[in-house]
Amino acid sequence: MAANANLRRLAKTVSRQPEWILALAASLAVVWLHFYFLGHAGGFWRDEVNLLNLSGRHSLTEMSKDSFPVLMPLLVGGWTAIGLGQNDLSLRLLGILIGLALPAALWLAAWKIRRTPPLLGLVLLALNSTVIIYGDSLRAYGLGSLTILLATAAACLFLKNPTWPRAGWLAALAILSVQALYQNAVLVAAICFGAWAVCARQKNGRAALKVFVVAAISAASLLPYWTRIVSLPDGAAALRTGFDPELVIINLDSAMGFPLAQFLWVWGFLVVAVVVCAGATLLRRQPESGGVRTEPGPLISRGTLAVALAAAFGFLWFAVLPKSRWYFWLVLLLLVAGLDADRLFKRFFSRAVTNAKPPTDTMCASDAVTENLPLFAGVTLLTAIAGFGGFLWFAALNTERWYFLPLTAVAAAGIEIGLPRGRHARAAILGFSVITLIIAVPAARKDLNRRFTNVDLVAQRVAVEAGPDDFIVVTPWYCGITFDRYFKGPTPWDTLPPLKDHSIHRYDLVREKMETREVLQPVLAQMAATLQAGHRVWVVGQIRIPAAGQPVPPDLPPPPLKYSHWSDQPYNRNWAAQAASFLSNHSRQFRQVYSSTNENVNFTENLPLQVAAGWQSSTNLGFPQ
Repeated sequence: MAANANLRRLAKTVSRQPEWILALAASLAVVWLHFYFLGHAGGFWRDEVNLLNLSGRHSLTEMSKDSFPVLMPLLVGGWTAIGLGQNDLSLRLLGILIGLALPAALWLAAWKIRRTPPLLGLVLLALNSTVIIYGDSLRAYGLGSLTILLATAAACLFLKNPTWPRAGWLAALAILSVQALYQNAVLVAAICFGAWAVCARQKNGRAALKVFVVAAISAASLLPYWTRIVSLPDGAAALRTGFDPELVIINLDSAMGFPLAQFLWVWGFLVVAVVVCAGATLLRRQPESGGVRTEPGPLISRGTLAVALAAAFGFLWFAVLPKSRWYFWLVLLLLVAGLDADRLFKRFFSRAVTNAKPPTDTMCASDAVTENLPLFAGVTLLTAIAGFGGFLWFAALNTERWYFLPLTAVAAAGIEIGLPRGRHARAAILGFSVITLIIAVPAARKDLNRRFTNVDLVAQRVAVEAGPDDFIVVTPWYCGITFDRYFKGPTPWDTLPPLKDHSIHRYDLVREKMETREVLQPVLAQMAATLQAGHRVWVVGQIRIPAAGQPVPPDLPPPPLKYSHWSDQPYNRNWAAQAASFLSNHSRQFRQVYSSTNENVNFTENLPLQVAAGWQSSTNLGFPQ
């Protein structure tokens, strides 16, 4: 009977609040998009294969030889150990489960903290095609986003009732977060700073001490990786092209600019709104001993409205006034209408207190989770953004859009937690969510009709057409990781340059090749022997077939180069050009036999297939006969 009564109350609540219906519709759309992507993702690309191979090694030391800690390899290894990872489809299902856990975590957090649906989180985060694609892939970014989102929610629940058991839950999720992604350490620190801000405002030293213990334990869990972290500048030299702010902005726009590029400024607008609410919370006085609050005056409200209007103007300015996209004007109107400052902050600043009761522990807990939520969210977001930028500067890697998934998850959680839910704000959020949902679903469907790679298709074709006495060359070398998984034929093959290990990313071996001259001699010699014997040489990779008679390009000098430093990309292009010139000069026929015409193959692994046949001698071309 009690269960039926609860269901009836829930149904009544849903029918009276349209945001529940819209959130449920958005959730169904998210589930459908995940399974739609499952049907189009295809084989695993090189980074996924790298993780799969590491997860099969029964050594934590070996599993940690990736760009993140061991949690994801352990999870994949456990999935395989119980018999659920025997083929690509079953492994893809693990990725789908991780991806679907993200909107589920949004629902859990919103219900536990505010008893509201996570409408903004669903339309901005869960429907984002970048989040779906790379959250579902067998990399740690989806798992890291999930754990950091749950850690943010756990911090809010801890502030509501700062007991040791809740601190334990927060510590467990913080540890899982940093064990999923190194950059999550910065985000966990940001969450702790947000919690400390609330503790400081409430003058709750015991709660602050518990947060410190959480921070210390999660940081200590990274000590086993200290050697790898310290050796990053030297060990990842081939990847460390330097911190490029312009590239960071481009990839951030690619990650958050969904379903339209201008949505990056929507995120910025909402983050500014959360920070403004955090500032207003700081300016509001704490309850006096009798529970009386004092009125800070209308200056706060007018200042808040001015900041909101400035952010709206900036949004329009940077969106270049998209006149053809009329719905942006509607979005702006709804957002500004929701910022009715007098009503928004009246419940914060001017509560007439009658029949006041002395504050109790329960009342203080309620304050922590309601009135101080904007403070927690604002401090967390500001610290997370600054810290994440510092992490990217330290790593000095060529940033990719999927790097920003955990930061996006924290931003979505902060927006859900920090924005007020007054009548006008709810109307603005509802209108914005309707428009975004209408735009996002078809846009996501288009983006999700994409394969991670076509190397699995090329490998299947060359396995059928190549003979056992032919020779296969794969370029660039890192695509050999994918080719090694999917090629099942008897034909010998190697990469440019030749490597002794094609199972994982061996930048250490590539660095040795970059420092050595004439590293292609063994491959070119095998090409020559294969052609002279009347067999064919197959080339899997992006190379340009030059005109016959062109000299073989000379070797590049050892790194670091002037502009690319220790990057392997100039060497990869040079090695491919050397092999292409050699085949063009020494084969009677060199042509492309396969090229994927599907525009929805990931460009980083959309490789054509060329074949060279027949032998001819050539002189004075810069390569010894």
